[in-house]
Amino acid sequence: MFKLVALGDGAVGKTSCIKRYTEDSFSERYIATIGTTFALKSVEVQGPNGSKISARIVLWDLAGQPTYNELRRRYMAGASMAVIVYDVTRPQTFLDVGEWFTKFITVCPNAVVAVVANKIDRPDRLVPPEAGLMVKRWLDVLHYETSAKTGENINRMFTDLVMRSMEKQRELGPASSIDSAQSSIHATRPPKTT
Repeated sequence: MFKLVALGDGAVGKTSCIKRYTEDSFSERYIATIGTTFALKSVEVQGPNGSKISARIVLWDLAGQPTYNELRRRYMAGASMAVIVYDVTRPQTFLDVGEWFTKFITVCPNAVVAVVANKIDRPDRLVPPEAGLMVKRWLDVLHYETSAKTGENINRMFTDLVMRSMEKQRELGPASSIDSAQSSIHATRPPKTT
């Protein structure tokens, strides 16, 4: 079991990337995520010795608006991977990537992170591919150019993240994978209110 969180400013396409991956669907209509939503996906990936390994991913879609800072921090806990999405037509969303990365990595220092340049199908692109490659080297993360609308690189990105997370769990040992799985299970329950 793996827990993934999707981070980034509002309207960059976090929900669309998750929907394209889990449901193979896309909607042009923008509806802001309120707080958090999640989806489940079962996948089969190839293990290091060529065997097929079944994995279950809990994908948490966290609202990008600043008002959800504390809620986001709670939901990040126990994540083994994250996608930090920016919109290639809105340079400010790219400039905010470093801040999103810092917020996440302080909570989950051993997680696998991908920075995602989304909406590459758009003709009004303003953030060039070179900018993403610079961030990849600077933060030492994975980087993908995607379009949730066309599906370009979406499956590849999520598959790579799962593979890297499995490698990371092997490096860190069995105790961390048990902790991560338990955190994923507990995080699927809504927090108790008093």
